[in-house]
Amino acid sequence: MLPLADDHDGSDDHHGNQRATMTALLTAPPTPATAPSGARATSPLLRGAARVAAGALAGAIALGAATPTARAGERNEVTLGTWNRALRSPSANAVTEDNLVGGALTYGRDLGLRPDPRLAVWAVGAFTWSGAEGVMFQTLGTDVDVLGFSAGARARYTLHERVIASARLDAGAARTHLELFDSAGRTAEGARWGAIATAAVGLDLLAVANPYFSFGLRLELGYTAAQAPALTLTPTGGGEAMPLPMQEASIGHLDLGGRWAGISFIARL
Repeated sequence: MLPLADDHDGSDDHHGNQRATMTALLTAPPTPATAPSGARATSPLLRGAARVAAGALAGAIALGAATPTARAGERNEVTLGTWNRALRSPSANAVTEDNLVGGALTYGRDLGLRPDPRLAVWAVGAFTWSGAEGVMFQTLGTDVDVLGFSAGARARYTLHERVIASARLDAGAARTHLELFDSAGRTAEGARWGAIATAAVGLDLLAVANPYFSFGLRLELGYTAAQAPALTLTPTGGGEAMPLPMQEASIGHLDLGGRWAGISFIARL
């Protein structure tokens, strides 16, 4: 308590009021400080969250810098591309003189296997489609369509941050459909499933490469071995039957295997 001066002249009531006022001021609880207008008060919780976020960001940057060949975000891959397969078997050449041209949609998943820091093993699945046209017996038009499904594995080796070499093996099944038609509009067709197996090597050239997203082109060369299904052609359309040796004529085993080259867009995230 501060001493109260009593040196001045005045009545007892005046001194009593002065003592009461000073006592009230000294015993009153302090008034909370008010933040200046326009200033933002930062709570300890927000400051702690900011420190945690900054630490997590710094840790993520350090981890990405320390492990450039195993980026945290790149666990999935999608590709979309086109390919051209050379048909060299006698049965394929009897149906068409063209190559089998088609497309492919694939999905890959990093298995997390690292035999070497630069080597990664991925599981892959693919859906392919293709077709070719030609002339048979010099009078009949031909139309070949193939749909395929396969699964396998791809090994990827990082040569450079933007250059990756790879090799893959996969196996699956393909549905081969053959249609014959003549100038009179009569048709006959047949389809059958058969096994396929593919081996290929590739080179990825990335235009965008960061810890969570990559985009670029993949160049591939490969060979596909295809089971040659025995196709039986049946007249269709409900009109006059096409003059084949039999009502249901066997076209034989159609072998559509061969070497191929492809190019595709790739995205990893």
